[in-house]
Amino acid sequence: MFRPFLDGYYDVEDQLPEYVKRRAFEYFQKEEIEKNSIKSIEEFEKRKEKIRDYFIEAIGGLDIERTELNPVYAGVIEKDSYIVKKVIYQSIPNFYVTSNLYMPKDIDRKIPAILFACGHWESAKACPEYQKVCIELVKNGFIVLAVDPIGQGERMQYYDRELKRTLIRWGTMEHSYAGLQCTLVGANIARYFIWDLIRAIDLLESLSEVDPTKIGLTGNSGGGTQSSYLMLIEPRIKVAVPCTYITSREEYMKTGQAHDSEQNIFNAIAMGLNYDDFISCFAPKPVMIGAVDSDFFCIEGVINSYERAKKIYRLYGKEENIKLHVAKGTHSYNDELRQEAVRWFVKHLKCEETVNISENLEIEREENLRCTQTGQVLAEFDSAKDIPTLNYEYFEKRAERISDKEKIREKLLEVLNIPKDNKPLYPRIIGEGIFNFYNSSLKYKKIFMFPEKDIATAGVYIEGKDKRMCTLLLLNEGTNDIQRDFDLIRQFLSNGDVFVFDPRGVGSVRCRDINLHGFYEYYGTEYKLNFDLMMLGTSMTALRVFDILRAIECVKSFNPDIDVAIAGKGISAIYALFASVIDKGIKEVYLEDLLYSYRELISTKYYRYDPRIEIYGIARYFDIEDLILSLNDRKITLVNPRNAKGEIANIDKLGGINVYIY
Repeated sequence: MFRPFLDGYYDVEDQLPEYVKRRAFEYFQKEEIEKNSIKSIEEFEKRKEKIRDYFIEAIGGLDIERTELNPVYAGVIEKDSYIVKKVIYQSIPNFYVTSNLYMPKDIDRKIPAILFACGHWESAKACPEYQKVCIELVKNGFIVLAVDPIGQGERMQYYDRELKRTLIRWGTMEHSYAGLQCTLVGANIARYFIWDLIRAIDLLESLSEVDPTKIGLTGNSGGGTQSSYLMLIEPRIKVAVPCTYITSREEYMKTGQAHDSEQNIFNAIAMGLNYDDFISCFAPKPVMIGAVDSDFFCIEGVINSYERAKKIYRLYGKEENIKLHVAKGTHSYNDELRQEAVRWFVKHLKCEETVNISENLEIEREENLRCTQTGQVLAEFDSAKDIPTLNYEYFEKRAERISDKEKIREKLLEVLNIPKDNKPLYPRIIGEGIFNFYNSSLKYKKIFMFPEKDIATAGVYIEGKDKRMCTLLLLNEGTNDIQRDFDLIRQFLSNGDVFVFDPRGVGSVRCRDINLHGFYEYYGTEYKLNFDLMMLGTSMTALRVFDILRAIECVKSFNPDIDVAIAGKGISAIYALFASVIDKGIKEVYLEDLLYSYRELISTKYYRYDPRIEIYGIARYFDIEDLILSLNDRKITLVNPRNAKGEIANIDKLGGINVYIY
């Protein structure tokens, strides 16, 4: 409908990514000022407490009961100077964690221990480069516990017993798939990663051979993420080497890269929680940041975070306790990093300088290191729970379902955190024409406006015969879907005018792809921008709802006496519903292909993934049905409401109110 660049009037391809960056960098400037103002240990400790408390709250809390670990020793591998025990423990009852425990032979006293957090390798603890780190450490006199993270190794959360395979791709994709359900309930899948490692420390402390005052921690990539988080919240860690994760949010924002669900902490940018905080909050304990010079966790950010953290170590008079080692290479825990990490642990946990660096490290085949006979805990234990189950249990415990319609409206506004901008819209009519469909001639106008600074939205206003009502119509691809959905448009034209509207990022104002992934796919443009916005305390949904509310202002500016209805199809039906709850003046509501229930989505293990539905904490307070019921003074039409799998939901009636369901 619109030609490129809004018919040549405005370049919209970069506006949405630049908007997100601009908002983020406003917070980065505030963060810089706040950190530069810290001149004493007391000032820093106060900020540290605030950051730590916020982080724990944002991931959903860590008030999990410390139940029995019930460790099972499933076998031992004998080597010349050490043994490897295969250990399965339960971090939560029936939530099984597989691990390998490396122990030197002939231990005659309590010795230091290292917890190894695995990064994103499918084989996890059996990954050759991770095995080498563990072997090098055990040969230098450390006990080492390597833990399979969720979605890797023997802990695939979507493993099907009958098919004998996982149905959601391991690792990053699984983390983000399960992570969406966690986000909806106001938590983060990182909560479970962290708890597994907290209990791993409990396991180490239970061993008579371990000196509990000398526990270290290291990990790479996703294991670097886990290590960084644990450094912030776990005081038992005395020495740390987080590798190939630390950068800075400022540099990350410039790359267009998208991170995994557990790496995107809600409101982190707005709170000033940056990568350097994980290092600074560990002060004055010894830490070495491991990096490689050609990582996608860009080196510029690593250096920035290191310099910031070093200032805090200087406050404590312990500048010698922080180090940055940059190895040659791309993203990996390579030989150079491994050897530097071993030296750091030997120096700070054993107070020695002599390091045993081996020329050849003999690694084991993956199957030899398995703790289960089947290769997967979900196949091994009939009682085994998975992340979807744990998350739904968490949801059931934390849900605070609101029923009062005014309180629903207030809470929706709070959860969405939509912009407050009310600057004049100055809508521009940039073209007029006539649609000729089915022997009908329909006049239309092409319009664009600015609901916020430097954010253009647009639409096509089609004139009907009756001027008493205008239906604001939101389609999946906005005005690009006008021809395909013209039968639906004609249906609304029988009631009056129709304004087919494109909120930001949709249809005529869709931005360019900002990375190599599909626009709506995992790690694609919508995923990346929505997670960045969540780290700013809002969401793509919230911004689009704001645009829709301002579009209603636009309609009213043309004709103050006109009634406004709203209609949404697909993902846009959610935007239409939210706008209807907020704007009490909307007279009629039409919702087609609407996701019908957050609760059902959270309780459904295999659902249809869409990054656009990810809104932090929304399901904690109300379900979609509650929002619909709060509109009991309007005419509401539901057409083909959808369940979590995208199938048409079987709904005959809705709470006894007058809703038309088709």
